[in-house]
Amino acid sequence: MAGVAGVAVGGTLTGRYRPLTGSTDSTAMPSLTRQSEADDAPAMYVAPVERFGGVTVGSALRPPADLLPSGGFLAPAPVPAPPRALALDALRLLRQLRDPARRPARWSEPAFTREIELVRLHLEPLRSRKALATSFGREAFHMTLDEPNRDDPGAVRVAYALRWLELGHGAKSQSWPALLESPPA
Repeated sequence: MAGVAGVAVGGTLTGRYRPLTGSTDSTAMPSLTRQSEADDAPAMYVAPVERFGGVTVGSALRPPADLLPSGGFLAPAPVPAPPRALALDALRLLRQLRDPARRPARWSEPAFTREIELVRLHLEPLRSRKALATSFGREAFHMTLDEPNRDDPGAVRVAYALRWLELGHGAKSQSWPALLESPPA
């Protein structure tokens, strides 16, 4: 091995195989792997497995590619930014409060009223729409409402929409039962 360029001669590396640090450098840079983050999407590879009887497990039926040119998979709808979602919820809420025929029946139930008033108490210390939107973005329930649930949001979402309206008007609104009796103009 002696005499070949770049191979250890007398215990040291020479040529292009020598270390990148000089002889005066006493520490080397540690190499660490990147820690996974909460928002990293898990990799999922669906591999079809042929079973007895000709049944394939693990593969999903895809819509025709001419309907979905992106390869046949439905892309999830993007979740709107918290301020936009709150503004849209507030608009829907105002429409429903102004037209009693559009209100879900459970809105007048005592349990729903208690839940809204409790959440409103928790949201009362928030003094700006920015703070409210930040809190809304952290909520575990936060998701895109599909068409059937758009007209019947839960008590938490209704309470956030009410607080959004309050912060916009600069005044605390009435209690939930009073709002149902005489909605805001």
